[in-house]
Amino acid sequence: MKKHLLSVAVLASMTCGFSAMAADDAEIDMSNPTDVYTSLGASYGSEGMNIKGQLMLSEKTATSGQKTGIIFEAKNLFDEGDKTPQFTGMLAHPDYGMVPTFNDETSKRSFRLRYGTINTTNGTGWSIDAILADHPFYGNMAVIQAGPVMTIPVTDNFYIWPILYAGAVVVEDNMSQILPPNMVGSTAISSSGIDVPSIIMTGMVYARYAFNDHWWTLVSASYTDELQGKGWSDDVMDGGLQMASFSGEISVAYQMNKRQNFRVNYKTDNSDSTDDSYWIEYNHAF
Repeated sequence: MKKHLLSVAVLASMTCGFSAMAADDAEIDMSNPTDVYTSLGASYGSEGMNIKGQLMLSEKTATSGQKTGIIFEAKNLFDEGDKTPQFTGMLAHPDYGMVPTFNDETSKRSFRLRYGTINTTNGTGWSIDAILADHPFYGNMAVIQAGPVMTIPVTDNFYIWPILYAGAVVVEDNMSQILPPNMVGSTAISSSGIDVPSIIMTGMVYARYAFNDHWWTLVSASYTDELQGKGWSDDVMDGGLQMASFSGEISVAYQMNKRQNFRVNYKTDNSDSTDDSYWIEYNHAF
């Protein structure tokens, strides 16, 4: 319920700001993943219904090339598709002792909020990226990272944007579910409700090639690893987070005009617990 209220509140605030922030003569490049403008988008595919919105907070002026904005995304909004069993605690078994139980299902819904700024004069900037999702063992999980971005123009049609993030993983404190009943509540091993199991770093790169004014493709690849704490990709049984370390995505877009496009997207990763996904997307800039 809290997640539903969050999505409604963010979208409402963005919608209220559209008319105030949008400018008919604003320079927009919808193929540039770091460009800042006000927009709404929706998509549907193998992982359900997705929505996203971007709100431009400040635009470049005659004296400043800086543009700042926020982006909100909700993926698998209606929590469709097959569910993964979710850990619900330890149970005493007469023959095997304490055994884990999985009497719930993991939500496939996730939310993402990003704040970023880019200098359109030199192509440098930075952003803060926060993702809220459901983990099959740790429950609610947030991945919060921040870092710089650089623009590298290879040719007039081919651009590269490298990004380097560093941050932390925040999860629910489910120690009370793991411990034997006689140890629950121990102040020596229990936290105040949240836990920071890992400090992580993510390196990623976007590459875009524009075939002409109407067709372009955008490819991205990212790699995440832990700097300290639980292993990002290690199995839960080995004390890790069991997340995909590598992720790759490709989009092929038809740009109808300066402010509207359709995209076909495909995403893959190296996790054994997730399947490759694809979706069709429409975006409109204001």
